[in-house]
Amino acid sequence: MTYIPRHKVIARIPNKFEAITVAALEARRLNERARMFGVALPGKITSLAVSRLIDGKVEYFDKKERARLARLEMEQESE
Repeated sequence: MTYIPRHKVIARIPNKFEAITVAALEARRLNERARMFGVALPGKITSLAVSRLIDGKVEYFDKKERARLARLEMEQESE
């Protein structure tokens, strides 16, 4: 089993439950793309997804950040 340092994951996404959800969605995305292209991924897909999350390769916005960006976009359109 691969050791995943929790403090590195929490540094990216403070809520550990949300971090697990984001990593699971990334693992699902990687698995679907690997099947689509017929490629074998090295190692476990979940470990790969978490390492991509830690490295900052997974784009993530929490609900508050997404709402803030939408508000800014609406303000820019109305100007």
